Order: sequence, then C-alpha cells, then structure tokens
Amino acid sequence: MNPESSRIVFIHNTAMWYRRPFFSLLSEIYPIKFVFTHLDVSKEVYDVEIDDKIEGMKNVDYTILKNYLGIAFGVIKESSGDYDIIVGGSWDSLPEIIETTLYFAIAKLRRKKFVLWTEDWNWNLKTTKRRLVKFFAQIIVRKSDAIILPGTKQKECVIYLGASPSKVFLMPNASNISRHSIESPEGITERRTYPDQPVDECNLYNEYPSFKGKKIVLFVGRLVKQKGVEYLLKAFSTLKKDISDSVLVIIGKGDYEEELKKMAKDLHIDRDVYFLGHVDNDLLKNYYGPSDLCVVPSITHEMVDAWAFVVNEAMYYGNPVIATDAVGSAVDMIQDGKNGFIVPERDSTALYNSMKLILSQDELREKMGKSSKEIVETNFSYKNMVEGFQKAINFVKK
Repeated sequence: MNPESSRIVFIHNTAMWYRRPFFSLLSEIYPIKFVFTHLDVSKEVYDVEIDDKIEGMKNVDYTILKNYLGIAFGVIKESSGDYDIIVGGSWDSLPEIIETTLYFAIAKLRRKKFVLWTEDWNWNLKTTKRRLVKFFAQIIVRKSDAIILPGTKQKECVIYLGASPSKVFLMPNASNISRHSIESPEGITERRTYPDQPVDECNLYNEYPSFKGKKIVLFVGRLVKQKGVEYLLKAFSTLKKDISDSVLVIIGKGDYEEELKKMAKDLHIDRDVYFLGHVDNDLLKNYYGPSDLCVVPSITHEMVDAWAFVVNEAMYYGNPVIATDAVGSAVDMIQDGKNGFIVPERDSTALYNSMKLILSQDELREKMGKSSKEIVETNFSYKNMVEGFQKAINFVKK
C-alpha cells in the first residue's frame, strides 16, 4: 500500500498554535483526521483559550471530543473507524492514560498499526505516580509499531523503556512564532495562522525607554516552581555587580509570581527586574527581537520540561540561549559554546558565569545569535517535522 494513501487517525490532547501548521501540512499529504481530547489543556498550561473553530485549521479534518468525568470516551468510536494507522499516546494524566489504553487496545484488536508520539523523557523521578505510570508506558512503548520523538532525550527514554531503536524516528519540534513560510517535501506551502510582520523593536523601547542601551536578559514561561526562575534571579543579582547596565525581563504568569517578586526585592534587584505578565504570542517578537540573551532555567520538579518551545522562538530571533540540562530540547538545539550554553539545573553560579561570558563580549554574542538562527532554520522547521512523520508512516506500511 502506498503510505500516502494510508488512512490515519491522529489523537492528541489539544491544538496549540505551534502545532497547527504541522497538522495542516499533514492534511495536504494524507487522508488524516485529527481528534482532540482536552482542548482545555491550552488554558491550564498557557492561559490560552481555543474555540471550537480552531484558527488556522480551516482545511483540516478534525473533531473535538466532549469529556465525561474528565475522560474523552469518544476515542473508542473515533479509533474504531476505517483507518489503517492510529497515531497518539499520552500518560501525562489519569484520563489520558485511560484514553490511550482504549484506542491502543482497539488498534491491537483490529490489527491496525499504532504509532506512538511522545515527548516524555525523564524516568529518574522518584515519585509514586512515576513508578505506576512506568509499567503502563513500557507496554505501550514495546508494543507500538513505530515511535515518533522530538529529540535525543526522548529517544534515550523509550529505549530505556524497551523500544527497539529500529522503530524510533525523530521528528524535531518547530514553532510557528517565526512566521516564515516553509515547504513540505511535496512543495506544499505552510498556511500560516499569523501574517509576516517585522520585529518592532521600537514598541518595546517606547514602553520602556530605560531599556535603550541596556543589555536585556529575557525569560519567557510560566511562573511556577518547575521553571527555575529563582535560580535565574540569584544569578542575575550577581551579574548586576559585574554588568551594571543589564536588565532582566520576565514574561509570564503563575502561582509563583508574588514569591519571585519578593525574592527580587530581597536581592535588591527589583528595580532592574521587570515582571511583564502575560504577552500574546503574536507580540512576543517585540521582546525576543531586542533581547541580547534568553535564559531557560528549568528544574526537575514533579515533572520535567518536555521540550520548551521558548528555545525555538528565541533562536529564530537570533538570541544566544542558556538552558539547563532539565530542558528537553537543550541537547538537540544548543551547541555548547556555539549558540549558547547548557548548564546544570539549580546551579545559579553556572548560570551567572554563562550570562556574564555572553553579555561581556559583543562579538561572541552576535556570533552566537547568528548561529542560533541558522540552527533553528536548518533543523527545526515544519518541513523537518513532516519528513520525520513520513519516515515513521513509511516504516509501518512496508
């Protein structure tokens, strides 16, 4: 059978803005239906509401399932349709474990191909939940016909869980914040959710005139314990003693915000740390563009940072990036010393040293920024994602 004539049902929890171009491109290649089980995840994680008519998905065949007792039982009907391949899989929550069990069992009972798509990677967490989920994950990983993963950490994880390396395929994550059109291997142009717009650096400087001539360190993410912002604040408090014209811009909201503001005050850096709250995705370019450096200081706390799309976004806008080894994308996207640095998690001294090195050398910072843009445009586009997906589909239909 021609792999591109294979009928596919793709089950996923939600349709984040950075996934929609990828879904649209797949719809141009395959007879494929997308089934979304928990659209509310976008609100919980990113504080973004998604309507039933999903923007940027006009020509995509999709359905949104209702939840009963928190579970999308509609996956039974959807996965029982006339499909050759079922793509999906999640164990992030109990409802998603139940749903995955249901459509995974249907795939096996009806002798359909099952392709697992996961971003999970750290099984060293010593929690009861993690131990219980591990047994379930091992079964899914070992019995899947192919596995699609975004990067190296995830590949190491599924092999640890018992996957055969021959059925593992990398599909690097991309983010459409770049707003540039791409083409799939078949010459299909991406339908972009947002139009191309230049970076309006003046917008930031008009709002914050004091930023002119300053070295801007940027953080973008939820203000929760897992994001490790407290270690960034400690590192920045030391950095200010060496680079007095630096400022720290923090974009995001979360339960940890007030505690972080108090910490900045206690460290006597509150006048140089700007908590800007939530910023819409189509406006983030105004902050990435003028910034000199982006820091992703995540830590392992109950769970891991599966990927961190901030790395993609910052690199597209020519930022050097410092990330901890608790960031799922770091080992694939950051070439240590070339476009940034990977530092140990919870290590404020390592963060400080890397920040100081980049901000104190203009030539190095510019060179790293150019490398970031080149790396992300070459290896982390939607074209790369489509190619990875096609390899997995071709494999299961041999």
